[in-house]
Amino acid sequence: MKKSTKTLLPLFLMAAIIDSSFGSMFALLAKIRGEFDFEIIEIAVIGGAGFVSAFTAQIGLARFADQGHTRLLIWGGTFCAALSMFGLAFSESLSSFIVSRFLFGLGEGAFLPAARRIVILTDTENTGESLGRLSAFQMFGFLIGPLLGSIMSELLGLQGTFLISGAIIIVCMPLLLKVNILQVIQKPSPGSIRNLLAKKEIVSLIILAVGYYGSFGIYESIWAIYLDDLGASQFFIGFQLTLFALPMIIVAPLGGRLAERKGGMTVAFWAIALSVPAVAAYGMTSNLYLLTLILCVHGIADAVGSPAIQLATSHLSGENQASGQGLLNASGLAVAAGVALGSGAVYQNFGAFWLFFGWAIFMTITTLTAILLGRSELKREARERSSLS
Repeated sequence: MKKSTKTLLPLFLMAAIIDSSFGSMFALLAKIRGEFDFEIIEIAVIGGAGFVSAFTAQIGLARFADQGHTRLLIWGGTFCAALSMFGLAFSESLSSFIVSRFLFGLGEGAFLPAARRIVILTDTENTGESLGRLSAFQMFGFLIGPLLGSIMSELLGLQGTFLISGAIIIVCMPLLLKVNILQVIQKPSPGSIRNLLAKKEIVSLIILAVGYYGSFGIYESIWAIYLDDLGASQFFIGFQLTLFALPMIIVAPLGGRLAERKGGMTVAFWAIALSVPAVAAYGMTSNLYLLTLILCVHGIADAVGSPAIQLATSHLSGENQASGQGLLNASGLAVAAGVALGSGAVYQNFGAFWLFFGWAIFMTITTLTAILLGRSELKREARERSSLS
């Protein structure tokens, strides 16, 4: 094991634990709808609440990691995630589910930019690979979360499942004591968000993220409901989401390494372009096994695209690493929140075809726009590839 990987391992493990809780919550939305008799739009509001809070945290709190408060964000974010699980365990009304989901988004929104900043500044030689490894651990957590959550919910019910998820986060929090945060403190430049937005290349990545992250809003609010409407069991829903996350474990570090060689922005564009037809195809079949196959292809594209877009942002952010990562994610999450809230109405009134096909068209537009704005960075990456060949 590389020294940098060993140093970052406690952080990677904590990210996996947090995302396993998110995965279980994500997979159980159909069960929550059935037990509490919520409407599809109400489930969409629960999902949207998490995106709103994650946006708020990443746009408002991420810059404090650049100002020496990384430890506070890491610990506070983890505690919020645990509190969210306990809140979900005792939720009986729509408002309590919304508040609990809001808390989880706030926690993850504080944790992730700070975690990525630690990774970027700890492993400066293999940044892309380490970012990919962080994504791989996150996806490993998300991989086991839906399956374990589905099994536990059948045995223990929703309350028992969420209580155990919260307890696991609390028990594992001492892992954070082993994360070396002091070595990665840097003084940021003033007006970091404004400085970042002044760069066309950063704006290009933000537009790309809008299409990329926006699709997550559909998945969180509708995917489990969609599968349930097609006749899938709770176990199948959890198993399918596990298959979606599986490529991340192997592919994400390789995707990060590829982004280092070929250029983060270049690889991000190709990966997201590959995911567009997969998104369009979701609404074109009711065959659960074909949907699963399409989902796996999409998972591979995401496994490559996620570390690539993070690496591209890192190269363009200078010393404002957490601010850059937070701005990128916040922009995508703002759209994801709106999409999550609106997708319930679109699905209910127009069906799955227009929901997914419509978003695929939007992703195509944002990708082409991002390419036009990011031409200078794409040319720089091409020159760098030529000089190394």
